[in-house]
Amino acid sequence: MPKRETKQQERPSALKELREAAGLTQEQVAYHLKKAASTIRRWEKGDEPSMTRREWLEFCKIINKEFDELPELLSAPVPDESLYSEHPQETE
Repeated sequence: MPKRETKQQERPSALKELREAAGLTQEQVAYHLKKAASTIRRWEKGDEPSMTRREWLEFCKIINKEFDELPELLSAPVPDESLYSEHPQETE
């Protein structure tokens, strides 16, 4: 059976970044959204279809963000990890 396509357009880790920035665990988010922690993990990995509008509204409340901020928050560029490398590659 083929894997279900996700409807989530944002990078999957954005949800995790927002949750962690708010100092919340997956279990805490799951409790507030009345979902299983495994569902939150799948959302964060992009393995589960996207959240409903109601779930996004509730998520915004618990991370103390406005719903209207989501497009900007979810589309922020991912930092280039090579910029933070302890051992940058040498060029000749």
